[in-house]
Amino acid sequence: MTKLEELLQQVRTELGTDFVATDVVGMDGLSIAGGSINPHFSSADASARFAMVMKLAVNVSKKLNLGEVEDGLVMTDQYYILTRFLGDHSYYWSVTVTRNATLGMVRMVMNEYADHIWQAIPK
Repeated sequence: MTKLEELLQQVRTELGTDFVATDVVGMDGLSIAGGSINPHFSSADASARFAMVMKLAVNVSKKLNLGEVEDGLVMTDQYYILTRFLGDHSYYWSVTVTRNATLGMVRMVMNEYADHIWQAIPK
């Protein structure tokens, strides 16, 4: 197991039963690490589609002069999907949890691990 995979496993453990998926994704939409514990949740599809969302968020923020995009949150009736840029913004990290999760806790865990995950990405 690589250092990146170890870190994602630690995040999964910390989030417990609310964890659904996590991926570290290049801006090309391809996941370099992660996956889902839910067989009905396509981590690969989510990675590709959310890369488009992250790019759109950056474009909108620039056009409206809102500042630099840090993270995003999408809420569905079943899940929270949190995304955040890593390092130089060439990758983003997504975490999907059930709606039973405490958002503040998920954000806190992501804040704690983000720099470590960035440093573990092979460059």
